[in-house]
Amino acid sequence: MQYETPTLPALIKRIEADFERNAPDALRRADAKVASRALGGAAYGMYGHQTWIARQSNPATCDEDMLLRWAEWRLEDGRNNAVAAKGVAAVVGAEGRLVDAGQVYQYADGRRYVVAETATLVGGTANLKLVAEDVGVSGNLKAGTLTAVTPVTGVSSTATIGADGIVGGVDQESIESLRVRVQAAFKNPSKVGSGADFVEWALEVPGVTRAWPLPRWMGPGTFGLAFVRDGDPDIIPTAAQVAEVQTYLDNKRPVTAEVYALAPEARALNFNLRLKPDSTTLRAAVEQSLRTLIDDEGGPGETLLKTHVTSAISNTPRETDHELIEPAADVVIGVNQVAVAGVFTWT
Repeated sequence: MQYETPTLPALIKRIEADFERNAPDALRRADAKVASRALGGAAYGMYGHQTWIARQSNPATCDEDMLLRWAEWRLEDGRNNAVAAKGVAAVVGAEGRLVDAGQVYQYADGRRYVVAETATLVGGTANLKLVAEDVGVSGNLKAGTLTAVTPVTGVSSTATIGADGIVGGVDQESIESLRVRVQAAFKNPSKVGSGADFVEWALEVPGVTRAWPLPRWMGPGTFGLAFVRDGDPDIIPTAAQVAEVQTYLDNKRPVTAEVYALAPEARALNFNLRLKPDSTTLRAAVEQSLRTLIDDEGGPGETLLKTHVTSAISNTPRETDHELIEPAADVVIGVNQVAVAGVFTWT
């Protein structure tokens, strides 16, 4: 049974009644009221402090400062910090010219990228290793060109971003995401190499937002670990990001377990539906509801039920009726796939 904290007026009345009952002649009436208010306020403050302490004792309800303490205690690396985007861009120019480390290139919208290592032009070209000047997802670029802030003699001022883009930039982990990880760590205290362990370890790598264990991926004693990075321009990880997670898991796994980090294939799910009432605002809201459903239930080896799709649409605020044309049945996601939102057609 939940304990009900008395309100301030209730505490004052209770103290006034105690004065009248136990010491009716000890204080004048005005003094008794003043004393009741003073004592009631003090007692109410103590109740409030005890309530606050109770909240801090549980990671599910505690304040941000206390959650950070829980994370430092329960998670090996605590809260995931922001990470700067990295990538490669090609320049052309005279043979043997140098582009020194620290040289700055700029995107059209003002975002800046710093050369991490001095590069020498061989055969008239060089690939520059770049790091975003500002940490976080704002540094991610899928493609395009950069311009040198200070031109280098004999080298073109334009750098072309490589096929993999400049990616991997991650914002500092949100408090609610951290809260979920801390709660999961308490629910799964053992670290013996179970599926939940591998998922928890993968989520400790900055940028990894969702992960799925694939038992017996390559036979008995092996695990597959598929993951995505929702903060990147493309949620499917690059080969370098897979290698990063693989290295991290190799350092964590039990000696008897073999783990294989992998990038799942994107399985695009198209939707065709009719809404009532139909409006731009409602379409956007329904699309967001379906994207959330895909994130929650579209992992490797899972089945996205048509009934769940219709429920997600029906539970969208202001929707009164709809007709779902596509998908026409449950969608089974392959064990090496992850569902992503495809084309939305509004009939």
